[in-house]
Amino acid sequence: MSEQKYIMGIDIGGTNLRAGLVNSAKELSEFTITSCTQILEDDNTVDNLVSYIRDYLSLRCIGKDVSGIAIGFPSTIDRARRRVLSTPNIKGLNNINIVDRMEKELQIPIYIEKDVNMLILYDMLKGNIPDAGITTGFYVGTGLGNAITINGQLLTGKNGAAAELGHIPSRDLEGLCGCGNSSCVELFASGKYLQYLCDNDLGNVFIGDVFTKYYNNPIIVKYIQDLAIPIAAEINILDPDYIILGGGVIQMQDFPKQQLEDAIHEFTRKPFPDNELSFIYSIPSQENGVIGAGIYGLKKNNMHHA
Repeated sequence: MSEQKYIMGIDIGGTNLRAGLVNSAKELSEFTITSCTQILEDDNTVDNLVSYIRDYLSLRCIGKDVSGIAIGFPSTIDRARRRVLSTPNIKGLNNINIVDRMEKELQIPIYIEKDVNMLILYDMLKGNIPDAGITTGFYVGTGLGNAITINGQLLTGKNGAAAELGHIPSRDLEGLCGCGNSSCVELFASGKYLQYLCDNDLGNVFIGDVFTKYYNNPIIVKYIQDLAIPIAAEINILDPDYIILGGGVIQMQDFPKQQLEDAIHEFTRKPFPDNELSFIYSIPSQENGVIGAGIYGLKKNNMHHA
């Protein structure tokens, strides 16, 4: 392979769109962050995205062989990984065959996947986690994101909707989840709920200070336990080789990691898997999802020879 090939990786969040070029050595170049308001704020989302990619390719990729574009969406995606089914926080990204439309416009292979699935691929690379066995990723951000790989393959399920851990039903819950159900654990195991606690039960404390000031407050102790319960449930089902913990909440200042680990241990089955839990923390960086998308694109593009 004489000429260096690249995947353009794109990570779409609620606030920012991040993009970059990833080569076969998984190295990132031409990294850029753009506010989503410029792209995702009206109903022409796909057209805007195509224009953004076109500009990026013409400005940053002159003389470079870009052999595919991989995009991580904060969405549910169909089994064939061609259609974005539902994106609660972004307009214009519901039930749309984005791959066909974008491939037609850009004449380049397009690969799409859930954003947390891109993240777990990055975290496995960074943490030197082997493909063999089962790895679970728990990403506590606005909601409760979850990704699972089995022998290096992402678990996607019959309809493409596997690993929706935040939507495990729990008794006696009140309130409407973004998915339309009213009993999802994400209602209390999420960053959204932490913000609610800060605003209502903890004297309007700034969310960035909540763990520093209140890590041993009964309300926060219960919150950490509520996070641990769905995580432990999945661990009890899968008995994973590795457990990745990440997302904005877990990466906050003074997050009580030991408290969370102790609570997960409390709820996991004894003696196994409890005796052999292996926790790895995701390292926070704006680049993770882009490199993860690149890794995904390389795998899809048959350039991944590891």
